[in-house]
Formats: sequence, structure tokens, C-alpha cells
Amino acid sequence: MVVGQVIRRGVRLGVRIGLATAIVFGSVWLVGTAMRFSTGTHEGTLADLARGIAAMSGIMGVGVLLGAVTGGALALAPQWLAARAALRGLLAGAVASTMFLGQAAVVAFATDGGYGPILLTLLATPVAGGVAAAHSGDILGHTHHHPWLWGTRHPHKVQSTSMR
Repeated sequence: MVVGQVIRRGVRLGVRIGLATAIVFGSVWLVGTAMRFSTGTHEGTLADLARGIAAMSGIMGVGVLLGAVTGGALALAPQWLAARAALRGLLAGAVASTMFLGQAAVVAFATDGGYGPILLTLLATPVAGGVAAAHSGDILGHTHHHPWLWGTRHPHKVQSTSMR
């Protein structure tokens, strides 16, 4: 098992988790900005839009970090833990959930402590942990159920050089 490959697969998962959160948060932010603009309140609308874009960038950054740390934790886990799916899933879920709390900090900063967005992000924390736990075998390389984690080359498919 190569640590770099495990971390790379973890980052792929982290990008997907961050992207899902960024899409939800960005959509809500964009609708709120459009509603504010349509009511005639133009003061600060462009600054709010820029803060939303910065927040989505921060959310993606936390997602990449989440994936890298989760992949690193799985790669450095002892063999007796990594070989058991339940323990491996608990490790991945705990690490990913802990790292996902960084997104709550980004949302809190972007919304000036808005209770609703922070609560929504905190409620999504176990979901991110569950997703990481479900994909922990693929991140570590023990299973091959999710080909998107493996990049362009699937480990079980032989690439043919002839054209059919």
C-alpha cells in the first residue's frame, strides 16, 4: 500500500464532500443575494456575493484537507484496524467528522455567526462522517466498489491497446 495513493483517493472523496457542501451553501447564498437585489436593497450586495464566493472557496479547501487527513489516518492505521471494516469505518468517520467542523467555522465567518447556516452545517457533520466511513475500504485500497475514487485507471480492468 502506497501512502500517496491512499491520500490521493482520500482527497478525491474530500473534494466530493466539499463540492456537495459548497453547492448547497452557494445556492442558498446566491438565492439570498438575488432576493436582496430584487427588493431594491443594492447596498452591500456585491460585497455579500464576494463573501459567498470566498466562503465556497474556503469550504472546498476544508473538503480537500478533510480528504487528505482522512486518507493519511487510514494509511497510517495499524494493519489490525485497517483489516476490519467496522473499525476502519469508525476511524474514517471520526476523522472526517472532526475535519468537517472546519466548514462550520468557514460558514460562521462568512455569515457573521448566522445561526441557521451554522446549524445546517453542524447537522451535516455526521453525514460527512458516514460518507467517509462508507468509502473507507476504497480509500485504503481494500475494496473497489467506487471507480471514481481510483481515477482514470480502474485496478481490475486491463486496458486494451487494440481498437475494436
